[in-house]
Amino acid sequence: MRRLRCLVPALIVAAFVVTSGLGDPVAKADAPSPGDSCTVLHATAQDANGRTMWCNPTMTGNHSLVWQYGGPG
Repeated sequence: MRRLRCLVPALIVAAFVVTSGLGDPVAKADAPSPGDSCTVLHATAQDANGRTMWCNPTMTGNHSLVWQYGGPG
């Protein structure tokens, strides 16, 4: 019985490590492209090539926020 009490927590931890992919990022997302919508003014992100993009309003239309190259507008 004593062995069983030690074995159960070890199995739970092992199952967690296997299913959680320990060491992987918590969230994975595709890198933004120019013109993709965004929600936080002047936020920054890296594109697929590692270049910095900013969340700025469009110059025409309804001035919605989109990812763009160049600094805050």
